[in-house]
Amino acid sequence: MEQNDSKNRTDFFTEIGIALRRDGYDTSVPDNGLLPVLVDRLPLCRISETGSVRYRDADIGSVERKDALHEVTQTAETVSEYMKLMDAAPLLKAQGLDETYRLLADFNGVVLAGHATRYGVQFVTWDWDYEKTGVTQGHYMSNNYTAAKQDFAVRSGLIRRGQLFSPEQLTELSRCVQAVLDDQNELTCDQETLLRETQEQIETLVPNLQQRMAQEQSAFSQPTM
Repeated sequence: MEQNDSKNRTDFFTEIGIALRRDGYDTSVPDNGLLPVLVDRLPLCRISETGSVRYRDADIGSVERKDALHEVTQTAETVSEYMKLMDAAPLLKAQGLDETYRLLADFNGVVLAGHATRYGVQFVTWDWDYEKTGVTQGHYMSNNYTAAKQDFAVRSGLIRRGQLFSPEQLTELSRCVQAVLDDQNELTCDQETLLRETQEQIETLVPNLQQRMAQEQSAFSQPTM
């Protein structure tokens, strides 16, 4: 049992390290069951084998580092979620598959599968064939677990595509909400509360929201020819 726990812990740290480096963060060797995360070679936080994030207030001294902590926390939660699923999921048995895929979800003739590689877990959605012996029409999502889940939900009919908003749409919605809040002379308390809750929800959905808004503002302020 201890050997399996050690292997799972190592797999999680390997996967979260890949995911964080892909997002531009640095990691060092795990110490006492915690994976150190650095930004610009300075400590930001540490991640446990369960995916929880620990940090010191002294290491979060700016808005940029606070945003970075938020992004790292969301990444840790996401990786922890799908690594637990990968560990418990059965093999996807389908004709024509050359690699080992784990069956993460199966609904209404659509499957969501994950495949562990040296570059991190890769995700894909497929349709079952008519006899449910093979899969077809693959949508390959690379390492993007969130996009894979959304694609599965839409393909399987769990939600309508029109219910999903892109990061660009959410960024512009947040900008509009902030503009209304800045000029709130005619807002009721209930309206203001609802708008602030909406803005907080958007910030959760778009970890780098402030960076996106700053980039768009910079683009808008550039003179046009």
